This record gives sequence, C-alpha cells and structure tokens, in this order.
Amino acid sequence: MTDISPATARARRGRRGARVLGWLAAAAIVIAPLTSPALALAETPSSPSPSASPSPSGSPTPGIASLIAAPANGGLVETGADAVISVDQRNASPRALPAGTVSVALSRTALTSQQAVTDWLRPGDDTDESLPVFEEVARADVAELSAGDERATNVSISATEKDLVGLAPGVYPVSVSAPGGSSRTVITVPRGDAPARSATVVVPITAGARTSGLLTATELGELTGEDGALSGALDAVAGTSAVLAVDPAIVASIRVLGSSAPATATGWLASLMALPNERFALQFGDADLATQVHAGLTTPLEPTTLAPYADPANFSATAGSTAPAAVPDLRQLLAVGTIANTVADVFWPASGTAGPDVVTTIDAQAGADADALTLVPSDTVSGGDGGVRAAAGDAGLLVYDRTVSAELARVAAASDDAPVRSAELAAATAQVALSGEGPIVATIDRPATSSRTAIRTAITAVTGSPGATATSLIDLRSAAAAQVTVADIPADADRVGALQRFLADEERLATFATALVEPAQLTARERTAILQLIGDAWLTEPTAWAAAVAQHEENTESTLDAVGIANPGTINFLATSAPIPVTVRNDLPWPVSLVLFAETGDPRLIVQETTVVEAGAQQNTRVDVPVEARVGSGETTLSLQLRSTAAVPIGAPEAIGLTVRAEWESVGITAVIVIVVVLIAGGIIRTILKLRRRRDDRASAQNDIPEQQENTE
Repeated sequence: MTDISPATARARRGRRGARVLGWLAAAAIVIAPLTSPALALAETPSSPSPSASPSPSGSPTPGIASLIAAPANGGLVETGADAVISVDQRNASPRALPAGTVSVALSRTALTSQQAVTDWLRPGDDTDESLPVFEEVARADVAELSAGDERATNVSISATEKDLVGLAPGVYPVSVSAPGGSSRTVITVPRGDAPARSATVVVPITAGARTSGLLTATELGELTGEDGALSGALDAVAGTSAVLAVDPAIVASIRVLGSSAPATATGWLASLMALPNERFALQFGDADLATQVHAGLTTPLEPTTLAPYADPANFSATAGSTAPAAVPDLRQLLAVGTIANTVADVFWPASGTAGPDVVTTIDAQAGADADALTLVPSDTVSGGDGGVRAAAGDAGLLVYDRTVSAELARVAAASDDAPVRSAELAAATAQVALSGEGPIVATIDRPATSSRTAIRTAITAVTGSPGATATSLIDLRSAAAAQVTVADIPADADRVGALQRFLADEERLATFATALVEPAQLTARERTAILQLIGDAWLTEPTAWAAAVAQHEENTESTLDAVGIANPGTINFLATSAPIPVTVRNDLPWPVSLVLFAETGDPRLIVQETTVVEAGAQQNTRVDVPVEARVGSGETTLSLQLRSTAAVPIGAPEAIGLTVRAEWESVGITAVIVIVVVLIAGGIIRTILKLRRRRDDRASAQNDIPEQQENTE
C-alpha cells in the first residue's frame, strides 16, 4: 500500500480545481453570446453587408431586440428626390442596447421580378441566394437604448451625393443594420412616363369566423361602434374606388332586428347603402364555395328563411296601409346595395381553393343567361395572354394578382403598427411596380385584424400607383376573355367531410322539426349555422374550427334528444277505469305539437290509442292517457311513442310497467257498502233503543205522580 502525504493530496486537488475553473470559464465565453442575444447584436460592428431576414418587418420577439426599416412614401423615390429610410429599433431584451451607428446600404442592381422581391425580403431557410453588391449610402449615430424602449430614426440618402439620380426606374434592395439587428427593404423608382393601366381592388366586408347564423345585437353594437371592425372597414373604403365584397349575413343581422337594432348598427347600414362603391354579395357567412362543390352540391347553399329571427313587433306597418306590420322578405334582408351599384353573379372562393371543377360548377349554377365571374388567383391559372379577364371553357374568370394581393393582406394585417405597416407597404409598392403594364386586379384577402389606416393604405398601394386608373367590375366583365387552364386543386377532406355530416344531420333535424309548432325555428337556424361553420374565415383557424364542428355536432344530438317521455317506472293500477299520467319533456326553446300513441297487447287493458300533446317551450307537460281494466290481475306493459303531426317518431319509445289489480276495486266497494250498511243499521238500532228508553222513562214518571199526591194528602 502506497502512502500519499496530505500535502501531495492538497496539490492534486488544487490542480483539479484549476482545471474545472478553466473549463467553466471557457463554457461561459461560448454560452454568453447565446444567452444574451441583444448584447451580442449590440456589440457586433455595423456592416453594409446584408444578413438574412425572414421578412422586411417581422413582429418583435419577446426578450430579443429587433429592427424594422421602411422607406418613406411607400418606398417610392422620384428621380432626383432624396430617399428617407425610417429605422425603428425595438429593445425587448432585458439589457440596454449600446450606442452605435445605423448603416444603410443600397444595391444598384435592380430586382427584375416579383419572385426576386419575395426572395430578397423573405428568403426561405433553404434558399441559396446570391446577394448583389451593396454600398453604404447613409449613416447615422444613435444613442444607447434602454431595455423595453423603442426608438425611430430617419436616415436620409442624398440624391445628389449618392447618385440616386442615376438609378433607372425599377425596384432596388436596401439593407439596414444597427445595434439590435438588421432588416431588409426596397425602394421603387417609378417611370416618369408610366403608361395608364386599369386598377381594381376588392375589399371584403366580413365579420370573421362564427358558429351561429346571425350576429346578435350586442355583437353588432361592438362591431359598428366607434372602434369596431366594421366601422373601421367602412371608413377605410369611403372615398376610394374599392370594390366591396359584402357578407349578406351582416346586413341581414341588422335588418332582422328592426327597431330593436342598435343605433350604431342602423347608422352603419345606412352608410354602407349610401356609399357609391361598386359591390357584390359573398355567400351567406362567406361560406366556402370549393368545399360545397367538393361535397357534391351542384348549387351553393343559401338561407331558407330568416323570419324566425325576427320579432314582428319590431316592424311598423306601411304608412296608409291597414295590413299588419310584416318582416321584410329574404331578398330584402340580404340586399348588400342598390340595383345601381350591386353586380350580380360574382363569386370569390377562398384563395387557392378553386380548381376547374369548382369554377365550372359555379358557372353552371348561375344559369345560361348569367355572365358569371369567379375570382381566382394568378398562381392557379396558366396560358392566355396574362390579362385579368379570362375563361376556362365557358366559365368566366377574373384573375387577380396573387403576389400583390398577399402583400396587401400583410399591409392590412399590420393594423395600427405604423412601422410594420410602412415596411409592408414598401413591399406592396414594389410588387405592384413589377406586376406589368396591363390591367391589375388585387384583393385584400379577408384579414383577421385590420384598421382604418391599414386597409386604406393597402387600397392606395394599388389605386395610387403610377398610371393607375380605377376600373369597375362591369368594365372588366365586358372585356375580351382569353382561354386559360385552371390548375387542379385537391379538396380539403376535413372540411368536405364536416359539410357532408352537417347536411346529413340537417335532414335528421328537418324530420325532427315536424314536431315543432313552427318547424322553421329549427331548420332555418340550422342552415345559417352550417353556412357560418364552413365560412372562409375558419381556414386560418383549423384548431378552433375543429372544436366548433365537434360542438355543433354535439348540439345536434342534444336537440334530437330534447323531446321525449319521462318514464315513471311501474304504476299500480287498482281501478277498472282511470287515466295513466305521462310526462312529456320539451327542452327546446320552442313549443311542440305531438301525438302520444299508446298500446298494449294485454287483453285485460283497453287504452286510448292517441292523445294530442301541446307542450310549451322548455317545460314538462302532463298528459293523461285513459285506461280501462277488465277483470283480472297481473303484470303488464303499456308502450308509448311520441309522433309529430306528420307521423314522424319523436324521441325514444318508452314502456311503462303496470301492476293490474282491477278486482280490488270491487272488493273495496263491497267492503265500503258493508261498512256503510253496518253503520246505518247500527244507527237505526241505536235510535230505536234510545226512543224506547225515553218512552219508558216518561211512563215511569207518570206512574210516580199519583203516589206522590196520595202521600201529600
């Protein structure tokens, strides 16, 4: 055994401790930049060389510093004018960004296509991009930025000093770096002699994803209030040439309330109808046209009636008429505009969902005399002359620029975030400039969130572009159509399957609704709910949509089970003739009219086969079923079934157990008679005896009086 001295052991332990400390220090040096990205970015020297960025703006990530660069004037830089770049630094990190320099670099190699702009602004993870040569064209010093703060710095590029005058018309990439990160953007130098071109922008007026058929008064009050989404959309399009795509469910929701509609809603509706903007009606609830076609429907679904939603008391009679007040008919409730400004037979499937089967079916259902137009994105058609008016066989198409439309949707979705909106606007301006010289149609594709400023900004990005002249749908429809091929687009199996289940359940509910005093109270609501559940707004919320579908199907089963017989169990039937009490349950919010069928195979019972039942809304109703028992006793069963007045079975059949003891009634009556006879006889005997005693008492009294007199004498 070898002895190790304490001193030697201490020395070895000291060397091991030093090595451990060294490893820890090295690890700290490696990990430090990763655990403090804001500081690492801040200490990185500014460089005119661009770094990859997923978008020109990008929403700030919590805990990380970010930078947003956006040129002024939507990125348009007139020849000879200085370019101003707004640089927005956002320090969401827990540490301050140090002072530094904002560097702006410009490439003088123009981007020549829409795809090139997309690749520059939003390069994919696997994109192998060859970056153009950049030169620094402007610098600005910036001070330290505290944690949680935001700062905007305008950096000007001198047209004369940096030779912006020498830039030919086109779109040029710009890279900006500063403490906190880097960003990409573009500037657009327009042609001084830009040719005139027609421009059309379609703006949706929708209320978002919903599960119920119509909006409530409370929801309308919020949406049409001063800060409501519908008010913002209407303010944004006022004074523009935008074509409105209006969901008729919104206007119907207001009109069906009559005098009980919120004042803000009626005012909003009046403003919508007064706008001169050309418009067309979407499907009710902006229902998905492609899903309906793929589900096998030859015509799109429509509301059957909206009368059940209306209270006639909220509608006044026509002046000078003796007829009672009436709810407007379906056509009046759904009108989105006047005859003068509403274009019929225009259809807008969700972007990227309409293949050749969809456009053909839509055109066929419009009728031979209709000049139907279906809006389709440019990336789903091929052939033709690249114009906006096209045809696939006999189906009329209006082709909108998919790339420009995507940029407009980003502008609208930026809402009130001005720096992000400006950055997206520069991208949209560039895409419009590279969309060609012919007519352009663009859409703002059903944004989830937006604001007045964002929507108006998106509209003017197209209609305010150099040479643009607003053009109506009527003019576009009359233009010559070039034959194109529409790409095959597979059906969304989940949505198609859901719609097919909805339609099957709708048939079951229609049969069940024959039990209602007003069947439309159920069937009309079911149809409008289906249209809302297949609305295009749900396409961006697949998880929430799946939950909404499951809830609707659960509600359907609950409705089908809402009317039935409450089984009382076993009843002792001791009489020869008596009513059997039966409780009919109605959990629906509407009254029902039913017939209760009763039968038994036991010859000891005679039962009334049918009994009319009028059950009020959300209440239990007692029904007496007359039953007569013949001589006999034992166990038997009374079978009950509710049916509607159309003889449709409603609810599950029930069987009530009866214990029959009909002879007990005779025995009981005999016993009662005997008891009564005994009591009467006893009473008579008691009375006779009582009278005899009284007579005897009187006789005795008379015999005693003479004796008393003799004794007195």
